Amino acid sequence: MSANRIAVYGHRGRFSSRIVSVLIASDAHITVLYRPGSDISNLPARVPKIEVDVLDQDALVAALQNIDIVLSLVGDEGVSREFGFVSAIPRTNVKLFVPSDLGLRYGEDGMAIPLLKKKEQVQEATRQAGIPLTVVLIANFAEFTLGSIYGDIEGNRLLYTGNAAIEKASMWLCGICTYSTVEYVAAAYVSIFTTTPIAEISNRAIGLYGKKPKIFQQSIEKVNEQFLDRLKSDMSALAPAWYYRKLWGTGELTSLLGSDIWDLLLPHLEEAMIH
Repeated sequence: MSANRIAVYGHRGRFSSRIVSVLIASDAHITVLYRPGSDISNLPARVPKIEVDVLDQDALVAALQNIDIVLSLVGDEGVSREFGFVSAIPRTNVKLFVPSDLGLRYGEDGMAIPLLKKKEQVQEATRQAGIPLTVVLIANFAEFTLGSIYGDIEGNRLLYTGNAAIEKASMWLCGICTYSTVEYVAAAYVSIFTTTPIAEISNRAIGLYGKKPKIFQQSIEKVNEQFLDRLKSDMSALAPAWYYRKLWGTGELTSLLGSDIWDLLLPHLEEAMIH
């Protein structure tokens, strides 16, 4: 099976840095694209690196020569820069663009959150440009979400909201978990993108499910009140955590992941899962 040539943009974030490290360790064909002035000291010398302003179209087109897949792992502040890829990719031989998502298929309420709306705008612009598009949906990073819902990864405890323990969007449903550790997500990126034929992964919204945790219970009314209050206040940056908690407690979380789920079956992943 031939290896896909992958360009990664966004290598320094809390979660993206680990995903990039695991991709590199897999001996995949990885090229790291980075902004001028960005720190690349944590990247192995053997990994090709290209400094590029992604809003400079000619420079980005040149950087994407001999690339099959573009993986964007930018954080919140970098989502707008992904429009640079949307403009440049049609002038290259790139076969697949994977914008930064790592969330869910959010409904109308979610579009009230500027970041989620911006991500959807990037994806729609990609479709309109005729670029093959795939997104990876993980529901939530355990390391982020468990903190935002007063959970404790090391103590293996969870605080349920409303009916979260019995809704379909509970953390554990029929052997399926609606959050993943960063190690699990990183292993999934290796499994999905490094050698899988691009035709098999193009134009998909691939969901990831983690594995069963132990449990430990809060009201939906309070959560919704906090979400709306934060959204209208100077603490709007905290609104997403309350919104995600609401989705979990009302049973919407799993349905928003879609039905096209990637089956990640690798024995060594046991230590990357919460159980």
